[in-house]
Amino acid sequence: MADSMYIDYKKLEIWQMAYDFVLQIYGTVEKFPKYEENNITSQLRRAATCLPLNIAEGSGARSHKIFLNYLIFAYRSVRETETLLMLSKELKYFDEAEYSRLWCALDLFTRKLVAYMNYLEKDVIKYDRKKDLSHFYRHHKSAIDRRESIGKLA
Repeated sequence: MADSMYIDYKKLEIWQMAYDFVLQIYGTVEKFPKYEENNITSQLRRAATCLPLNIAEGSGARSHKIFLNYLIFAYRSVRETETLLMLSKELKYFDEAEYSRLWCALDLFTRKLVAYMNYLEKDVIKYDRKKDLSHFYRHHKSAIDRRESIGKLA
């Protein structure tokens, strides 16, 4: 599977959720003060935009392990987005209801993203590793080395 992997990212629920979230963010930051355009407004747009972009880019990887790395990048952007949402709320750039709506959407996305990451790591990537027997040889290296040294003595 490492040589050929194709995931249609547009069919992934996490990509769809991330894409919708970006549209929500763009609508929300239009109301932010103009003096924030080169700071929180821009940063929040970029952090949120990284969510679907990393999923889409990672889906073109040649392996599930590389795809997982892109999902980790998306997860890191979630944390950045959360912090920017908290700052925006504290600075009163939107009200509690808007904050709650965005926070809940991001939280649901995050939970589904983490679940998908766990699925890849525990079910897909672990299965792919079974084809690679190098873990067996690393685990049994001392026994193999002992047999080789006994063979040399004989």
